[in-house]
Amino acid sequence: MSLLKSWREALQIILFLGFYGIFHALYFGLPDEVLRDVVYYRGIGVFCSQLIHLVAPLEQVSAINNHLQSPHADLEIVRGCDGAGALFLVMAAILAFPASIKRKIMGLVLGVGLMYSLNLIRISGLYFVVAYHNDWFTVIHTYLAPTLLIIMACLFFAWWAWGSSRPVHEPN
Repeated sequence: MSLLKSWREALQIILFLGFYGIFHALYFGLPDEVLRDVVYYRGIGVFCSQLIHLVAPLEQVSAINNHLQSPHADLEIVRGCDGAGALFLVMAAILAFPASIKRKIMGLVLGVGLMYSLNLIRISGLYFVVAYHNDWFTVIHTYLAPTLLIIMACLFFAWWAWGSSRPVHEPN
């Protein structure tokens, strides 16, 4: 029985690594123009500028291609600094975990929504760092923000996996 369990665990790890690799291969296969003009502008920049306007309307931030621009700052969103890695981490973990299709779909919807929302907050926060504390940018952008994003991804997955592995009791 323990040999079978170890094979299942090995398969989960292989599946996780496979899904994670496939997501990255697809991501790096996207042309820069698609990321800049569609994903970064319409999918991230526009929402971040609206979020910034919500909390600080005097900032006058505009989303222009892959930039958040204002009289105070110009933050460029580029490949590799867009939160995709943490998103792929959650998606691969959920897909590799032994759970029902229904639970996986629920986990993917919730996980993608959470990671997307956290990433919008992260990028909006980085705008304020660039605008008002540019000397902090490297530390926050390179170490603190990505680490927090990955911690949140891991906490979400742990919560989801715990709920997915508990036995469901049907009402009598």
